[in-house]
Amino acid sequence: MTQILSEVFLDYSDILIRPKMGINLNSRKDVTLQRIFKFKHGQTRTGLGVFNANMSTVGNFVIASKLLARGMFATIHKHYTVPEIGEFLDSCRNQGVPLDNLFITIGLKNIDNEIQKLKDLESKYQWTTSRNICIDAPNFYIQKALDVLARVRQEFPDAVIMAGNIASGDICLKLLDYADIIKCGIGSGSACLTRKQTGCGTPMVSLILECADIAHSVGGHICADGGIVDIGDICKALCLNSDFVMVGGMFAGTDEAEGDIIEKHYETNEIVDEKHVIQTKCFKVYYGMSSEYANNKFAGGMGNYKTSEGRELLIPYTGSLDKILQDINGGIASCCTYIGATTIKHLSKCATIIRVNNQLNKIFEKYSV
Repeated sequence: MTQILSEVFLDYSDILIRPKMGINLNSRKDVTLQRIFKFKHGQTRTGLGVFNANMSTVGNFVIASKLLARGMFATIHKHYTVPEIGEFLDSCRNQGVPLDNLFITIGLKNIDNEIQKLKDLESKYQWTTSRNICIDAPNFYIQKALDVLARVRQEFPDAVIMAGNIASGDICLKLLDYADIIKCGIGSGSACLTRKQTGCGTPMVSLILECADIAHSVGGHICADGGIVDIGDICKALCLNSDFVMVGGMFAGTDEAEGDIIEKHYETNEIVDEKHVIQTKCFKVYYGMSSEYANNKFAGGMGNYKTSEGRELLIPYTGSLDKILQDINGGIASCCTYIGATTIKHLSKCATIIRVNNQLNKIFEKYSV
């Protein structure tokens, strides 16, 4: 019988973090942004728990290297070849970019080939000291996904494994028998159409609370994946007890994201010499990995058994990724000072979350430059 859960499920736009007096902080400079992560299967990593999404537009080598250089975490998408990844690993070593927090993504399809890919990286490119694997599947509620996860753990017992995605807490314990980090979020990404095409998903705030509670009870970790609009949403996810946050669209308009800058010209209402002034705006293409565009590019087409659960978007061009990464650091540090958290790990202990009807004053937003 179909059930309807009557409780209210909340998203980032439904909440704010209420400031409070802290006794140990006088400046954002006093905040420790690095955290030591001790994983369920014995490994330890240190960094600020912000990832780039493992999508082809933002899960590339340039973005990954910049995140790693700033002490964050990074993924690279699953379509890179062994020589390409090997060249990247060598380049990072030569430039002094630490690789401890780099996650290499694999998919469910052709798992024998994916396993061999990882073994080739070990034997040919010394991918040994920091084995981190991201198993990418939009739907982890299928037996094949669980079987792949179990096999990867068997093949790489010392690896840090991140698996997902899920949108409910009931599957967490089963995944954490093998995984260290669970990616939580289905349908909340800006380039995702899953909720529109399938009706499936859970708002991120409620999902994070549910999954974090279950995962942390057995020593597991979660990564909030999707729905990040502003840096404040990253802060909210961390305050809600998510260990990691994955960012996609926020990085998609940068110089470092895949694709060329596209110029579009618009006729404005302003008239000079009896002609409308033409305004030029710049964009970059961003697309979901379940979109028709991605399927045509990487999988030889859609096939007659599935629908597109992603879309192509023109994201406003935002310039260098460096400015965004600096703002992420600054925004999280400021959030800590507003609630008296001296470290990232203390955010969830210090945060008081309030439900709101409106979080932003948007009256002049259309005039922003």
